[in-house]
Amino acid sequence: MLRTVLAGLRAHTRRLVATLIAVVLGVGFVAGTLIFGDTARAGFYDTFARLAQNVDVAVLAPTGSGGQPELLTDAQLAAVRAVPGVAGADGRSSGPLALLDPAGRPITNFSRVGVGLSTDGDPRTRPFDIDGRVPAGPGEAVLDTETASHQRYHTGDTVVVVDAAGARHSYTLVGLIDFGVSKTYSGSTVVGLPAAELAALTGVRGYDEITVTAAGGVAQDVLAGQVQAALGSGPRVSTGDQRRTDLADEATSVATEFTSALLVFGVISLVVAAFVIYNTFAILLAQRIRETALLRCLGATRRQVFTATLAEAALIGTVGAAGGILFGIGVAYALFGLLNDAVHANLPAHAVVVGTGPVLAGLGIGLGVTVVAALLPALRATRTSPLAALRELPTAVVTGRVRRIVRAVAALLAVGAGIAVTVVGSGTSDSQAATFTIVAGGVLAFLGALIAAPLYIGAVTAAVGRPVAAVLGTPAKVAVANARRNPGRTATTTATLMIGIGLIALCSVLLGSLQATAEDQLVGHYPVDYAMAGVRYDNDHQAAIPAAFAQQLRARPEFSGVAQAREGSGQLDGARAVIAAVDPSAYGTLITPATASGTHALDAGTVVVSSANRVTQHLRVGDSVTVTVGPRTQTLTVAGTAPLAIPGIEQIDALVSWDRFTDLAGPGDDTVVLAKAAPQVSATSSRDALDQVATSYPLLEISSIADLTSDLATQINALLALFGGLLGTAVLIALFGIANTLSLSVVERTRESATMRAIGLTRAQLRATLLIEALLMGVVGAVIGIGFGLVYGPLIVRAQFGAVGPIVVVPWGWLAGLVALAAAAAAAAAVLPARRAAKASIGGVWP
Repeated sequence: MLRTVLAGLRAHTRRLVATLIAVVLGVGFVAGTLIFGDTARAGFYDTFARLAQNVDVAVLAPTGSGGQPELLTDAQLAAVRAVPGVAGADGRSSGPLALLDPAGRPITNFSRVGVGLSTDGDPRTRPFDIDGRVPAGPGEAVLDTETASHQRYHTGDTVVVVDAAGARHSYTLVGLIDFGVSKTYSGSTVVGLPAAELAALTGVRGYDEITVTAAGGVAQDVLAGQVQAALGSGPRVSTGDQRRTDLADEATSVATEFTSALLVFGVISLVVAAFVIYNTFAILLAQRIRETALLRCLGATRRQVFTATLAEAALIGTVGAAGGILFGIGVAYALFGLLNDAVHANLPAHAVVVGTGPVLAGLGIGLGVTVVAALLPALRATRTSPLAALRELPTAVVTGRVRRIVRAVAALLAVGAGIAVTVVGSGTSDSQAATFTIVAGGVLAFLGALIAAPLYIGAVTAAVGRPVAAVLGTPAKVAVANARRNPGRTATTTATLMIGIGLIALCSVLLGSLQATAEDQLVGHYPVDYAMAGVRYDNDHQAAIPAAFAQQLRARPEFSGVAQAREGSGQLDGARAVIAAVDPSAYGTLITPATASGTHALDAGTVVVSSANRVTQHLRVGDSVTVTVGPRTQTLTVAGTAPLAIPGIEQIDALVSWDRFTDLAGPGDDTVVLAKAAPQVSATSSRDALDQVATSYPLLEISSIADLTSDLATQINALLALFGGLLGTAVLIALFGIANTLSLSVVERTRESATMRAIGLTRAQLRATLLIEALLMGVVGAVIGIGFGLVYGPLIVRAQFGAVGPIVVVPWGWLAGLVALAAAAAAAAAVLPARRAAKASIGGVWP
């Protein structure tokens, strides 16, 4: 039997190539994702371990009562230096510091200013390399190479930083610092200064960390214990080795999150590959009925036939898995480029790490998926009677009436359960739970659709093929008949496309709706052109905007409206909340919340609460709520609920009147200023006027609504391209499945093709028949998959964003392109099988 299996593989090598490729692609994605994860973790380890290079002992600041680290003091640094065995000890300080670009505007990263870093200390323990020299005194600074490249700064240039009070300070660049592959400060400016100068600018007086080098012959753990004893129980002391490990462990969680998300797409590819493998073995074994029967006549038992079939699958799975692991190395490289370019993940570069885990997982998955997919066809093969060798048998498997009934019942149960779960999810108030439940219902319903596919795929194919047949004539009619003749096979083949195209359609609806909803919130509810906010230093500290700025804007004829907004941390009925207010001249005009209930109108005794926040979702119109800002508390009445959002303010839980906010928080500066250009004023003129006023306010960040919506569209398109690329692997496997199915059917239809040629069908018409058959399968798979996306995409959008009144967008042009692409790709996959079929000799009709 083993010799028979090997002979069969040699005889059917060409027929099994597409199956082998499907295994390679499916395993390659999973193995590549695991290799990517190991490589990313190694890169993060090297990256973050660099921050503790040549450090023997690290002393970290203790965590204060508010959860923020307390700074280490000069006295503690002196105590460390006095410990026997310490060859040297230096303090590292850092603090938020705004750097201006050549135009005089702050350089920010997600509204946050950059970092000021002390450059004093032992050169051996610096976390950076330097081109030039470190600052020797006041008036000198160094800058990170990434910022210098973007802003075109060079050694010898003058840079300007702004302290927390808004005063400008100029420095001459004496060097550029490079953090290597470290992404610790990626996206943020890093200005290196002497510690004394840094303290004067930022107000930071103390150290984040003290790094210690040991004298010769002193062990790290011994020295760490002595340093801990000298400092007491407050600071956290660790060896240099442990510090490097801790830094790497903190960073590798990012790689783990990416790997977990990518494995979802790997599983999808494997599911599609399993369909291809199943279909291949089902067709092959149906074609080998006589061969199997002859083996039975020669004495082969059912068990031997079953084992031989699984052995054949195991060999294919093993070879495919080995190829998939090699392919996975390329996938890992591609994932690094895709994630860094599409979503700016800033993953550190590192040589590819191929460990035993991904290799064993790839081999196990490839072997397991292939054998499991071949189980059912193998069981069917054991039912072949020895007498089948003595008579002509049709190669197509005819589905019996009982089997159709069982299939219909199973499909109805799955679809019914999916619909029930979906309805439950749609009625759930918690958006996260609702989304999860709807997705679970969608999976069940889609499973039911796959089970029932052989029952309806013939009718759908006929409906799609009817207009094609009317135009293309006989080849199209024959193609429709071929697709309908074995609906089980057609269903299994198109199912692979249904999965891939359906998920792409679902993602396109979700992302398109997200973009439209966000733009509607920005443009519809807040019809302004510019949003100005103070730069952020950290989560709790944002630069304020002096009230004079808004007054100067109002005096400019280029603007027809200016709105001031203030926000502050407070409480609603004792729960932490963000309270905001808008000046009365703009509330109701430039800023008008779209109320979900009640009214948006405010007076001294009312409040509008967020309809999209757990802190406030229990409140109803007319309820009394206690509002606290700072030391003052007042009881107000809920006038309405609304999705509250103001550009420049991340979250708003409640909106009160301007006078009421002043009573609670006292007079103060603005958090955000919004401006609308006057009619007939060009965008260039209004921006020039805004820049002229903003020159006196260097800690002000200016965003145009057009820029925000453009950036949003860019990010959405990048995500769509990312998801499309990841799901494209599943679609590619599906296309190989179509090619394999048609290749095998060419062998099965040799006599049929010869007969058709004998009655007048030309070679070109025979080729066209297979191309049209593939095209129909591509269109049917795409249309059914898109239909699923059009049903569940809007449901998920409404569940996730129902509180803000989402806009559901169906990208019809994109979806039509998907159908055309699926059809063209499926037809292209059928080119070689069609050429092989056209070579059929007319003499092949006679045995």
